[in-house]
Amino acid sequence: MTVLMWVESWRALIFWTLLLALMTQRSQLPPRLFVRNLRAFLWLFVLTILLQALSPNFSAPLEVTESLSPQWRVWGISISWTGLLLGVKYAWRLALLIFVTGLLSFTTIPTDLTDGVERLLKPLQRWRVPVHELALMSTLALRFVPTIIDEAERIQKAQISRGADFSGSLFKRIQALVPLLVPLFVATFQRADDLAVAMEARCYRGSAGRVPFREMRFETRDFLMATSVLICVAMTLVFEKLPRF
Repeated sequence: MTVLMWVESWRALIFWTLLLALMTQRSQLPPRLFVRNLRAFLWLFVLTILLQALSPNFSAPLEVTESLSPQWRVWGISISWTGLLLGVKYAWRLALLIFVTGLLSFTTIPTDLTDGVERLLKPLQRWRVPVHELALMSTLALRFVPTIIDEAERIQKAQISRGADFSGSLFKRIQALVPLLVPLFVATFQRADDLAVAMEARCYRGSAGRVPFREMRFETRDFLMATSVLICVAMTLVFEKLPRF
């Protein structure tokens, strides 16, 4: 994700698109999962393309700013071909970021993900950063997101059975969400309080004196994966240094 936020060339975007397609094929996940994730952000992609196409002088690189000129006019609005291409590039980048996030969440167990985050942030303990507590908060957040979604669906069905209407204009739908959000927040805080009491009853006192349940070892596949990541980053640097088209 860090590399994708940095790349600017079309070659690098094509390379990472092919790489992510290969990773998806290796994961044996149905493509409809990723299509559904991208469909939810379709409005963001369209908005990004429109903003770049309508304001090219602010979004284009300095070397092409002087050569920008409107290519066509629609209803009196000038649309630049260069700005449109930039919008497509940025929307493409956003789509790849969302794709990477979905691929990581679909293929990684939340506990493994938080263990990895804790190991990566472990050097920050020198400056008294609560790394273990941050990792624990991430684990709890990932664990309770499905529970909160189920709770929201249950409350919504209960409200509909009592005559609540969640359809209509945007303002009416926002008003209808109030009787849904209030009991949802109350149930969420109650669940958090019960969890805190349960952790305290089990003598949880944070990271002091704790040892991991599973000891991690750096194996051959970890070395191969780290090497592959470095190779991909190196190839991205090569694509960025090549003349752009």
